[in-house]
Amino acid sequence: MRRYRFQALLMLAVGVALVACRPAPQSTSTETAPARPAPSSTAAAIQPAPVPASSECPYPDFDAFLKHFGNEITLQEKATADPLLDSYIDAEAEPEPRKVESRLARADVEWPVMPDPAALAGQGREMQVSTLADGQRQVQIRTPDSSDQQTYTFAQSPCWLLVKREDESI
Repeated sequence: MRRYRFQALLMLAVGVALVACRPAPQSTSTETAPARPAPSSTAAAIQPAPVPASSECPYPDFDAFLKHFGNEITLQEKATADPLLDSYIDAEAEPEPRKVESRLARADVEWPVMPDPAALAGQGREMQVSTLADGQRQVQIRTPDSSDQQTYTFAQSPCWLLVKREDESI
């Protein structure tokens, strides 16, 4: 047993010696960079996630995106913010109904998160799309002559993403 420990320690010592004897890499650039301390392991491990280029967005045009978003649950799952800003009207609240707002984790969202725009007319519902001042798009889906109304807000960064859902139905 001692013999194996000795061999392991010897191999470790030789490895350390070889690493210590290796010359430092030389810069081939003509300019010399100022010396900087080596980053700590946690600082080096934290890197921002790469943002996809707009060419990587499957539907950069909002109208095309909305058509696919409404009928493809897999796209809804990918193109919904985590967390999703969610609100609804609590009709049971006292002394009067009130708006309840929360941040809903994507894992807790019930799919589909938005109805298919192509099926709305057959359900007696209407859809209106508007552009906000900051470039976001709002999609309002409602049933005429009722309180049944939902508003979906999308932001482009660089791909379209559902960032807020508001159910204003009572």
